[in-house]
Amino acid sequence: MRTALPAADPVTPLPPPGRVLRLPRAEEGPWRLEFPFRSRYASLDGGSMHYVDEGTGPTLVMVHGNPTWSFMYRRVIAAFRPRFRCLAPDHLGMGLSERPAGGGARDLRARAEDLGAFLDQVAPDGPVRLIAHDWGGPVALSWAVRHPERVASVCLMNTGLRFPRGYAMPWRLRAFQRYARLGTFLARDLGLFARGLLKAGTVRPLSPPAAGGLVAPYARRELREAVAGFVRDIPWSPGHPSRAYLSETDRLLEESLSEKPFLLAWGMRDFVFTPLFLYDLKRRLPRARALALPRSGHYLLEDEPARILRALTRFWTGR
Repeated sequence: MRTALPAADPVTPLPPPGRVLRLPRAEEGPWRLEFPFRSRYASLDGGSMHYVDEGTGPTLVMVHGNPTWSFMYRRVIAAFRPRFRCLAPDHLGMGLSERPAGGGARDLRARAEDLGAFLDQVAPDGPVRLIAHDWGGPVALSWAVRHPERVASVCLMNTGLRFPRGYAMPWRLRAFQRYARLGTFLARDLGLFARGLLKAGTVRPLSPPAAGGLVAPYARRELREAVAGFVRDIPWSPGHPSRAYLSETDRLLEESLSEKPFLLAWGMRDFVFTPLFLYDLKRRLPRARALALPRSGHYLLEDEPARILRALTRFWTGR
């Protein structure tokens, strides 16, 4: 059963004259009971961005990667909304955000600019506490290194800004990225990238609500263009269009953010962002706290949420 987002929702922005608002229909199911948050929308130049805004207090901003969405942070939102304002946006073309025409072509720079425009609109005052996972890490850090005065602290989970020495991209990801047409067919047309990570991304099997929720916004081909686009935007080769921007972000990391509090929470059985990425970041940010989770994979918030929530409580509240 599929239900459309309510057209009369007063927080849904009206599109400019002549433009159709292309909001997705999520595949409904028991996941909705774990994600009871109100949908809100910010109107950006590139489209309408869905986000969750729960609680009051200092602002936490949660940036997801590919092929996830704000659903991944549902436990963080529920745990911390009594003491923080929890903001969890969906990248344009992802989650419950609008599927703008050409949304699959948005690159790292565009997504970092989207994040900045979103924050300027909904949280323009005061520093924010960032938490980012997967390719949400480069997006969040690309914004953060260029606006360090807006950053209070950073939590990174299974992400990276560069390929550590000795790292080899897993063959499954390399196939998606190297053979562009095949990768697009598999990720967009067949939906194998999002569905494949339901098994490959965790150590323990996902519950039906968790599995259903992670892929709910990607039920149909036309909803998965940005999933394929994110894979194409991995700057594996030196000549990749996003390589220079990512390298600049990497260069600015220590210069701009080394004095900020960092927490590095890592699923040590991640086949993509392996422990090599954790060791590289810890070497560069020696003051960072590190939480290594040997029984967690890429979707560490699904494998060991309780340990991560305890670490975040200590990190953000000092308790």
